[in-house]
Amino acid sequence: MDIINRIKPLVEELAFKKLENDEPLYTSNLIDSMGTIDLAMMLEEEFNIKIDTRDIIVSNFDSIEKLANYIKSRIE
Repeated sequence: MDIINRIKPLVEELAFKKLENDEPLYTSNLIDSMGTIDLAMMLEEEFNIKIDTRDIIVSNFDSIEKLANYIKSRIE
């Protein structure tokens, strides 16, 4: 299973809607600060990684595609 297919259901659970892979999460207010914390914890568990709080920025977390790129950089 590819990374996007593993991330997408987690993000959609927090956003309460189906999302496109390039749909903005923060700039469109789909996920707030508490959702971000929940998402980071879910991603850590799903991919067995540790996410540094300094990495929780728009360029890494603002879409499913950006999240996938970030996760790929952490597990390769």
